[in-house]
Amino acid sequence: MKYIGITANSSKDMGYVHTKQLVEILYELGCVPLVTNEIYEHTQSGEICSEAQLYQRADMMLVLGGDGTILRCARRAAVYDLPILGINFGTLGYLADVDRADAQAAVEDVLEGNYTVEERMLLDIRHIHNYKEIGKYLALNEVYVSNAMALNLANLEMSINGAFINVFRADGIIVATPTGSTAYNLSAGGPILKPDTKLMAVNCVCPHNLYSRPFVISGEDCVTIKILDGSGMIFSLDGEERIPVSQNDDVKVTGSDLGVKIIKTSKRSFYDTLRYKMMGN
Repeated sequence: MKYIGITANSSKDMGYVHTKQLVEILYELGCVPLVTNEIYEHTQSGEICSEAQLYQRADMMLVLGGDGTILRCARRAAVYDLPILGINFGTLGYLADVDRADAQAAVEDVLEGNYTVEERMLLDIRHIHNYKEIGKYLALNEVYVSNAMALNLANLEMSINGAFINVFRADGIIVATPTGSTAYNLSAGGPILKPDTKLMAVNCVCPHNLYSRPFVISGEDCVTIKILDGSGMIFSLDGEERIPVSQNDDVKVTGSDLGVKIIKTSKRSFYDTLRYKMMGN
């Protein structure tokens, strides 16, 4: 791997101090670090690329930040089939394989071929309005359909592969990937899914009934969530992008043909990581 695209969170790496160190290390290792103009202004090092060129030219992406930074990078990298190495500058950093102190050693391991790649599924989300598709999106963690006003319950009709399931009055409905199963889905009482599976967790958040339970279904199934309320409804992608929806709109969710490649340099298994990140031992 010669061309290494770099993206970083300026609020996590103030002044891009650690980013600059990694850029210099990459040069020493015979690589060409690709950076945006914003990063170059602080580091005065690296080859400047536009955001689009960064993903088109890179052989891999090096991501310095928390899970949010990795999520944003992953959706773009998947389009170009680029592997990602995450350096944790956040708090929990469940998606990042490498702690900040081990960044140089991890980069050297990758360049020497001492790594594995985990394939993670993405969600394909389509927004249907008046029976026409008006938007198509990707998510690595989850899509969450809810009322933008946090105190208002949502009325949502759900079907799977065209089969009616129920009408739910709840805070919202999460459809999560295995990667996202340890994010909001976990906090909302949903199941943990092994990350190399192609499954979806469908989880009704705080339902106003006594019988609602999460579903675990195939990544090839299609979940349709119909909006029964008139205003204030949205669906959010990975907890970031928020798309407004109208009454009788459908949000259709299935596994995407695209996937995300996560570079792993540590020897920790999924269960080791789960214990280390979630239980603190």
